[in-house]
Order: sequence, then structure tokens, then C-alpha cells
Amino acid sequence: MNFNLEKTYNYLAALICVSIPFMTYAKAFVNICMVCLFLIMVVSYNKDKLINIINQKFFKALAIFLIFIVIYSLFNGSFFDDFAETRKIAQIILLLILFSFVNDKRFLIYGFISGVLVSSLITDMNIVAYYFNSSDLLISKSSVEDLFITQRLYLGFFIVISIVLLSFLFRKTNRNKQKVFCALLILFFIFTLFLISSRSALLIAFLIFLSTIIYESKSVFTIVVMLSSFVIFSGIILTNKNLSNRFLYSQDSVRTSFIEKIKTHEPRYDIWRFSLQIFEEQSLGLFGLGTYKTQELLVEKYKLMPIDKRKNWFIQRNFNTHNQYIDIILSFGFIGLILFTVFLREIVLITYKNIYSLNLILSLILFLVIENLFHRQLGSFILALTIVIAAYIINSQNEKDTSS
Repeated sequence: MNFNLEKTYNYLAALICVSIPFMTYAKAFVNICMVCLFLIMVVSYNKDKLINIINQKFFKALAIFLIFIVIYSLFNGSFFDDFAETRKIAQIILLLILFSFVNDKRFLIYGFISGVLVSSLITDMNIVAYYFNSSDLLISKSSVEDLFITQRLYLGFFIVISIVLLSFLFRKTNRNKQKVFCALLILFFIFTLFLISSRSALLIAFLIFLSTIIYESKSVFTIVVMLSSFVIFSGIILTNKNLSNRFLYSQDSVRTSFIEKIKTHEPRYDIWRFSLQIFEEQSLGLFGLGTYKTQELLVEKYKLMPIDKRKNWFIQRNFNTHNQYIDIILSFGFIGLILFTVFLREIVLITYKNIYSLNLILSLILFLVIENLFHRQLGSFILALTIVIAAYIINSQNEKDTSS
């Protein structure tokens, strides 16, 4: 790849990363950039680099997972019905290749952090404006979803990923100005996490904070810090009105049982309950139903809900399983889940020796418990990007260790 093409390729990849938080509005732009990346890669074909990517065990595992899905959907007669999700998995494979061809992976990191920063700033300003107009900072209400440029669930996850990346950059640089800049951005992102009251992101951030403490130190001090962190985290949730309502549903004064509050206010309770019913009723085992049939049966379950308002909400939103692992079991059976688990295992095996790359993958694995990344194009991009950056971080450490 000549210098000009390489430079263009890097900037196009960075533009895609900047656009990820705005995928709802910039899908066409991102697709155009992706096509341009593919064309440049073809024109400046690098056989050695392509072979190196394809030979990665996690890449082979994902390819086998995709091949299984394609073959099974053909035999199951659901290939065209399931094509939307199959295409997104194939897109992950393509994106892994395209992002890996970026020579300077810092373009990916800086681009993504910049996009998340802009989205966070706009969201924060919207929330402040909302507060001054309504004198209400209860961001837990569904009526404030329009304040978010990026959906709350994803913005929170993107912020967690950005904090991990900034922590890596903070540790890597020797320049004090850059350290101060990274630290200020981390503080801003932590502030935004609490402001938007993203439960999943706060829990994931807390867990990777604990994993970092465990990884970095194995002493009595570690236990003290962990217990203190838990107490502080619990105290913040209990004393903050937004977080208390988001985590504990404290605004619900009718129900005294926390379990009953979860059943009433958390849609995933019903979604996962219906998913279990489908699994049992369909007698699923090695093979599944396909993604289209799974969603169809979920909607049929929603239609049986006794409360019209909740039933109409579920049907209108067309909720998927909101758990990638459950979705794979229902759609592709235990064979699909095993193949996907092998894929995740291979990623962990190449990243566990560096806390920052490990935290990126740990965040991703935890996020899959509450979201289906294969159901969104946005999910394909963030999954591929996270893996490529995690691999870059561990490779940069290996190169440093070799040179020293």
C-alpha cells in the first residue's frame, strides 16, 4: 500500500470510528466509507497481512460459526428469513479484516473516543437544558430517551470502552500533558455515566475496575480497596435519586418487594421468561429455530400479556431476546452456542496477558448478557472494532517486551 493510499485508508477508518455513536443518522455514510476501505484494500492487496489475519484462531472460530449458521439455515429452510442476522455476522468478519489493515491503530482509538466524546457532550447539554426547562433531573424516565444522540444502553457501553482505552493511553504515554488530558477525559466520561444513569455501563465499569485491582495487585490492600469500592458504589446508588430509581426502582411506592419491582419495570424479566418458555415448548437441544422464527415466537408470547399497555409496548418495540447467548441457543441450538463460546475463548486467550485488552473483551462479554449485537449493524462495528483494538494493545505490549 503506497503512502497516499495508506493515509487515505487510515483516515477513512478513523471516520468510521467517529461515526459509530451516530450510526442511526450516519448509516449510509459509514457504508460508503466501508466500501471505499474494501476497494483500497483490494487495489493495494497485501497477501501476507491477509493471511496473518485469517490464520488468527479467533478469526477461524468466527468463520466456522458463520459457516455453521449458513449451512444450518439452508437445511432448516430459513436462509432468507435469517439473512439479516447472518449478513451482520459476515460483516463482522469483513470489518475484522478492514480494521486490521489499518497500519496505525491509534487512528481507530482516537476516532472512536472522539465520536463518543461528541455524543456525550451533546447528550450532557440536552440533559442540562431539560433540567432547566423542567427542574427535573430524573433521567430514569422513558420520556427522556430523546435527549440521547446515542441510545442510552450503547452510549454507556461506548463510554466504558473509551475509559478503558484512555486508561491504556494514560499508562502508555510519558508526556505529562497527555496524561492530564487523558485523566480529564476519563473524569468527564465517569461524570457522564452517572448523569445518564446507565445501569449496565456502571456495573460493567465497576466490574472492570475490580478486575484491574485484582490483576495489578494481590495483597490485603486489594481486598480493602475492593470492599471500600463496593461500599462507595452502593452508597452512591442509594443516595442518588436517578441511580436509586434506575437500580432499585425506588419511585415505585406501591410494591415493597424488590423482585416484584423487577417483574413490573424490567422488560428483560418478561423477555427472558418467554425465551425460557419457548426453549421448553420447542424442546430445543443441539439445533435451534433460526433467528426469524425465534423473534416470531417471542412476539406471539407478547400478544398473550395481560396488561394492554405493556403488551402494546412490547409488540411495538419488537423486543428481541436482549441476551446474545440466549438468542444463539434459541436460534442455533447448543452447537451454535458452543461454537460462539469457542470464538470468545480464543479472544480471551490472546488478550488476558494485558489488563487493558482483557478489560475490553470482558466489557464486551458482559454487554452480550443484556444485548444482541448481531441484531444491529452498530453491533457488528463495535464488536469488530473492540477485538481489533484489544489485539493491537496486546501486540504492542509483546513488541515492547521483545525490544526490551
